[in-house]
Amino acid sequence: MSAGPWSECVVVRSGDGTLVFVSTTSEALAMLQEAWPRRKGPAYHAAVSACEEVLSGHLAPYVARIAFLDASREAGIAVAP
Repeated sequence: MSAGPWSECVVVRSGDGTLVFVSTTSEALAMLQEAWPRRKGPAYHAAVSACEEVLSGHLAPYVARIAFLDASREAGIAVAP
């Protein structure tokens, strides 16, 4: 199983209003750990876990993308799937 690029990126708005295009599980995990506005909630924790599982080869990358999109909605920063 490859943790390569996602089939579609997820567009989120950073804290300063900049649009960020997240297109890999590694990018998603970095954003979740370093630049996430709200590190609480079930979707946030599920996304971190899904990203870690993908990077360790236990899940397909699309699972991390879905979890990251859910977490971005939970945090109110989703712009486009």
